[in-house]
Formats: sequence, structure tokens, C-alpha cells
Amino acid sequence: MPNAPGQEEVQSSRNWASHPHTPTRAIPMPNETGHHFSQHHEHRPDSGQTAYGNTQHHVGYGDGLATPYSIYDVSPQPDASVVPPGSIYERHDDNETKLLQENQWQHQAKGTSQPVDFSTVPLTSQSPDPLPVIKSATARQPRQRPSSCAWWPWRWRKSWNMYLCLLFGVACAASHHFYYWSLDGRPATNLIKMMRYGTMLAFGAKAGLSAAVIVAFRQRVWTTVRKRFLTVGALDALFSATEDSHTVMCWEMVRSAKVAVLLAAYVWLAPLVVILTSNTLLVVPRTITILTSCPEVRTLNFTFEETYEWRQPPKIDRLFEIPLSLWNTTKQPEKDTPGWFDYYTAPHPSFQNTATIGSFLEEAVMRRNAPIETCGSGWNCSFEIQFVAPAYKCTELGNGVDSNVNNLTQESGSIAPPFNMDILLPRGKFTYYAFTSGGEYSTTQMKEVGIGGRPTMDPPFPKHLGAFRTEPIIWLGYVTLADALSKANGTNLPSVPSNPSDPAWNTSFVPHIFACENYESNYTVRINYTGAAQTTTVTNVTYLRPVINTTYTPHIDANDGTADNVTATPTDNYILPTSIPQYRRTAAYHSLGFMLRDQINGTVGIGDDRDLVNPIANTKAIQTSRLLDFGNNYFPYPDIQRRIQKFYEDIILSVLGHPQFASVVWAAKPGEQSGVTFNVPDANQQQKPLTDQQRAYLYPCTKFRMALVYKFNASLLWIVYSISIALAVMGVVVGALALRENGGVVRDTKFSSIVAATRGSGLGRVRWTDSSDRDTVPEEVKGWRMGYGVVEAGAGDGRLDMGDGMEGGRTVYGFGFEGDVRQLRRTPSLVQLTTLGK
Repeated sequence: MPNAPGQEEVQSSRNWASHPHTPTRAIPMPNETGHHFSQHHEHRPDSGQTAYGNTQHHVGYGDGLATPYSIYDVSPQPDASVVPPGSIYERHDDNETKLLQENQWQHQAKGTSQPVDFSTVPLTSQSPDPLPVIKSATARQPRQRPSSCAWWPWRWRKSWNMYLCLLFGVACAASHHFYYWSLDGRPATNLIKMMRYGTMLAFGAKAGLSAAVIVAFRQRVWTTVRKRFLTVGALDALFSATEDSHTVMCWEMVRSAKVAVLLAAYVWLAPLVVILTSNTLLVVPRTITILTSCPEVRTLNFTFEETYEWRQPPKIDRLFEIPLSLWNTTKQPEKDTPGWFDYYTAPHPSFQNTATIGSFLEEAVMRRNAPIETCGSGWNCSFEIQFVAPAYKCTELGNGVDSNVNNLTQESGSIAPPFNMDILLPRGKFTYYAFTSGGEYSTTQMKEVGIGGRPTMDPPFPKHLGAFRTEPIIWLGYVTLADALSKANGTNLPSVPSNPSDPAWNTSFVPHIFACENYESNYTVRINYTGAAQTTTVTNVTYLRPVINTTYTPHIDANDGTADNVTATPTDNYILPTSIPQYRRTAAYHSLGFMLRDQINGTVGIGDDRDLVNPIANTKAIQTSRLLDFGNNYFPYPDIQRRIQKFYEDIILSVLGHPQFASVVWAAKPGEQSGVTFNVPDANQQQKPLTDQQRAYLYPCTKFRMALVYKFNASLLWIVYSISIALAVMGVVVGALALRENGGVVRDTKFSSIVAATRGSGLGRVRWTDSSDRDTVPEEVKGWRMGYGVVEAGAGDGRLDMGDGMEGGRTVYGFGFEGDVRQLRRTPSLVQLTTLGK
């Protein structure tokens, strides 16, 4: 058979007495000085054993046992010609042998140890004569280990696995964070799939960190057994600590290998990483909000009331637009009489119905299907609109029994209240007193009129026919209970008396008077559609000017040729029918105000018996609970002033609920009336892209809905990972120190490593199986103490009759019983070779 590279066939000069031998290949092995020993072996047919010898070479460096003496291993071995390079038969612990040499030299220097004669070592007990060493005739080049990855520029080191596993675990933990972070706040779709990916990353982090600690654990185990003697049972527990949870019951292992036990405990607790991090991505209900554009958003534009022509009303989608007012005229039928005009009569019936519904609902009337049309299916939405409309500006004029009631100051003058505190409790008998008809427009402008309100007289007509002379002021007096005020102030008063005979009657009621004037105003309103309900909130009102800038002068006859006996100053500010745009817009504002004034006008009080139990009401205000507290004897709410303003706002916003009104327009295009139907497709359901014309009708809005979304608890995830990573890093540091203590040699618990560590022949004198169960080690043997260190190949082996001590047999590293093993211990000053227990 041809020689392998780096091998040389040598012939032994030793002749056996009765058994010829078969020459085999020599394997070069290094010593401490960098020289080589060429190992050869001979097969003995009679014994089935192979003898090994070393031939020294003086060049190169390679694997093997770094000792200055020959080594003969008499254990059965295969033919060296088939032993692969780098096999277990060539591996020896260079570092440990070096420590042995250092120890031997230091002991020689101190005179504490006798040098060992390495010149001759007997081959076997059957051969009394030593085997001479055969030297090579020629120098040998160092043998190169074959590589299966010749293209790889670096040689992989096993110690790198520990660090690579640690980095892999940290990378999986970071990836887990970023993956869950990317899901935070997103709708919880594909829940099982997303959780599966997160769990996979958690398992990856756990596997990487655990693998790194397991490698460190193995290094620490070998360091422990090299320093300490443990019983066989403790060794069993130590080597299986990461595989068998019952090993924790072995207190000897826990006491003697604390660091290794902590590393094993980390491996067992590592699954908690997967369990605890799985709870960091939750599915919670949350309001999803998006800023977008919505269709079907409407607002108000009362300028269309200025141009509305009731004889030729505009028509949208087969439906006529409706004004807020009804009209009379002075024009004769089928005649175009010069100077004719139309004049106001009353609010339109459609508007009266809408306002009445709103008052009963106690909220603004909502357009049918408005939430679906505007928000889209499954969504809620809100938006803000701005428009100009009338608003009541209210002023407190007085409060308290003996307080003075101030006059109302207007832009056009000052006017006194039509009543004082004496009509209100406790001196009067009213708890609610609203006077809203002073200066009201008369629906009968002429005493003699024909069909359509045409005057029977011939032109010219009276100058102030149909004129808006003033806008009625809301005068309202109300009474609040003193105990309500006392509760707000944190004081205690007796309960409300039931009749004036009670001494507390005069101190139990607080009268108030305020006045409200109709102003043209700028509105900002937020409309919200949630589910199938609508809520409206007026966020801002800016008062611009009085609807009619005059001051009512009561008890003065007009005497101007009309049936309307209202007078106000200055008369130059009257709104005349001939000023068509201004007049028609003022008519719309007047109709809005009239519906409010009609609802709140009247009184609520007590009868002549002065008993609060059965109040007497003469007002439409009791039709709703907007202003009066039904549970408190119909006393007005303390915040009735704001409630009246809100009542008026709801009446105005109810106009939006009936898009057929002429003043309802698109919010995106305030100059275009909307009509009842929406001609542009709904953007929420349209599959085709919208055209520019269609997009022009979309209005900015905010959509929101409750949905299940992912919620990432990053702090909890990193609390778990930081603790796990920190402990893993500590474990790797322990492993690195153990690796350094082991001379940089990476230890493992593979079968081959265990076999290599059990070459001490002293193990052969022990019965390792029980007679009753050949797979069980006797309990007696489990109590014997063993360790790893320098053992003698011939010590105690029944098959070999070799001398005791290093002179009696080949010295190797492996496991042995206490007394047969010499262990290495490091001290701050030197490396000692000691025998524990001596």
C-alpha cells in the first residue's frame, strides 16, 4: 500500500521470540522543542495487540503528545495505515503535558522531587527487554492535515461556536423587537401567522443563548473534574445536568460545582424566554384614526335665500329646493305692475316641522343615512364646518331678590326689561317667565288683503309695508334654588320650603333676569357620526352684527298705514322688502329665531295657593326637558342661559338634516346647493379611481373606529431579554475562562471524548455492572471518588503487570479513582502537580 503524505514506513529492529510482527506506518508527533516523534506500531498476532513506538524527528510541528519521552500504548488499535490523520490516536493534551514538564522542572529546581528516567519504558509485561527506539534516517516535513474546505481562507476554531451562538441569540432577540415594533398599532390581521413568526424568533434567541451557555457549561465541567474529586454519582449528575432535571437532587454536585450548576440552571430556565416574551405582543381594542376626505359633507350658506325665487324654484334631482320662509306679494295676477314686491309672511311649514322635531328630539335632526354615506361602512367620522348664521347673544341683567335689573344696551340704543324681580319667587309666583314677542313681525301687514296677501288698495303702498322693523329680544326671568347654590359652594342649608309660611321661604330662592339678542355670527361646528348617532358641538361663535340694528320702543303706535303697530328706532335701519337680497336673508334669520322664541315663550309658576307641589305651566317649554328640570318641580336649570343658546344652535343645524332646503350646500363647494341626493360616487365604495371632478366634492374629515390592533410591550420584552442575555454573557465569560484554564482546548461530551478520557487502566479493576442488572452501576461504585488528570496506563490493570508510578507504565490523561490520579492546580506563583487527599 502506498504511503500517505507525511508518513514513512519503518521496520522495527526488534524480533519477537516466537511471533513475527507486521511493520506498519510511522506517524510524526511533536515534542515541546518542536521536534517530531515518528510513531510506529507492530501487530502481534498472538495477543491481538499492537505495539507503538516513537521515532524522533527534528523539524516541524504537528499534533500529538508533547513529551520528551517515548510513549507506548498497548491498547488494541487498528492498523496505522488506515488511521486517518488527526484521529483520536494522535490527539493528546499538549498543554497538560507542558504543565507536567514545568511542574517536574520546578520540583527538580527546589529539590522536592526526583527526576523520572524516561530513557527506557517497557513495552509489555511479557517482554522483559526494552524496545529500542528506531530513528528515522531522514528529516521529515510537517504533516499537513487535509481539509474538506480548502477554499476557506481561515481555519475554524471550535471555541468560536460559543461566541457565534451568543451573537445569534442576541440577533434573534433584536429581530424579535423590531418585528413586534413594526406590528405595533396595526390592525390585528393574520394573528396566528404573526404570533408564529414572533415565537420562532423567541425560540431562536432561546436556542442561541442556551447553546452558548451549554458550550460554556461543558468547559466548566471539565475544569471542575480536573480540579476536584467527585463521586461517580456526582459525576453522573454533573455530566447530565443539562439533560436530567433530577440531578439537582445531588447535593455533592451542587456543593462542589456551583458555577456549573448555575450554568445548567440557566439552560433549564431558558424556555421562560419563550413563555414570557410571547406575552409582549397583545391584541387590544383601540380607536384607529385616519385623516382623510369624506363625501356627502354639507354646510349652510344663507346667501341662497337672497336669490331664491319662489315662482321659479331651483330643482335638483327632480326635487324643488325649499326656502325657510313663506311669502306674500303685492303683484296682481297676470299683471306686471311697476313697484310690486314680495314680503314675508311666516316660516315655511317644512322648516316648522324640522324645527319641531329637533326640539322634541332635544338634538339637531340628522340626515337619513348620513353616517353610512359620509363615513362609509364600518367607520365613524367627524369633521368641522364653518358658516354664517344667526346666534343669540345673551347678557345677564340681574340676580338676587333685592338686586337692580340693568337695561340692555344695544348698538342702536338701550332698552329696559319688560318685568323685574318682583314677579319671580320668592316675592312673585313665577319660577320661569319668558317674554319673547315684544316687537314681533305681524303676519297681518294690511287689514284688507286678497289672495296671496295682495293689498286691495291701489299703489302706492305704505312705505313700511312688510318691513322688518326690529328683531324681538328674548327676555327671560328664572328662579334657582338656594340649596343648589349651597351644594356648589360646599355649605348646607335646610330643604326647600313648600309654601310662603315657612320662615326659610324668602332665603330659599334666587331670581335671575337675562336678555338675548339675535346676531348674525360666524359658526365653527364639529359634527360627529358614531355608529348611527350624530352629535354636534359648536366650537366657536363670533358675533358679527345684529340681525336688525334697531331698538324696540314699546307702547308707541306706528300709525304708518299698516296693520303692524311695531315701532323701533332708528327707522332708517328698517329692512324693507324692496331691498330684496338683504330682506330675504333677514327673513330666513327671522324664521329661525321665531321657531326658538315660539318654543320658549310663556311662564311656569305656582297657583294662588302658593304651593310648589303642583306648578302651573303656560308654555311650550314643558314639551321637552331642555330648559326645565322635571324632577325638581319644573324649576329651570341653573345653566338655562347656555341651554337656550344650544337650543337655537340645534334648530339651525337641523336644517342640515333636510338637504332639500335651499341654504344647504356642499362643504367642499359652498357655492353649490347639494340637493337631496349625492351625484358623485361614494369614495369608500368606489373601486375605480375618482376623477378630478369627483374629488372636488370630498371634504377633509377624520375617520375612526374601534378595532383590534397589535400592542407591543417593548419594556417587558427587553426586561426578559436583557436578563437572559446578561446571564448568557456571564456564562460565556465563565466558559472563556474555563477554556483558557483548559489550555485553549475545547472540551465536549461526545462519545469519543469520553472514551479518550477513560484510558486509565485503573478503571479496569472495578466491577461496573450489577449482577442483577447489567445496565446499572452498583451503588457502591457510585460512592467512589474519581477525578480527571494524570493517570498511569499500567496501574492496577489486571491484564498488564507493570510497575507502580510513572516508571511502571505509560502516563496519560483521563479519569481515575482518587489515589490513581494526579490533578493540576494553578496557584498565583506556580503550577503544581498535586495528588488530592494526600
